[in-house]
Amino acid sequence: MRGTDRDTDRGTVERGSSDPSFESELEALVLRAFGEGEDVEGVWDLEYEPEELPDWTVTIDRKDGI
Repeated sequence: MRGTDRDTDRGTVERGSSDPSFESELEALVLRAFGEGEDVEGVWDLEYEPEELPDWTVTIDRKDGI
């Protein structure tokens, strides 16, 4: 999540002026899990209660070709 743009399904999402804490927390979570040997690549569906909270689909792909 470093940099000013992120790739999503071959499109580019411009970084807005929104609070970067969500990105920072997600990056820390993924790096910590990876560092602990967890398999973090894949598609993750996040579902929340109550229904007022949005559900998310998060895709984690490794981009370094390893």
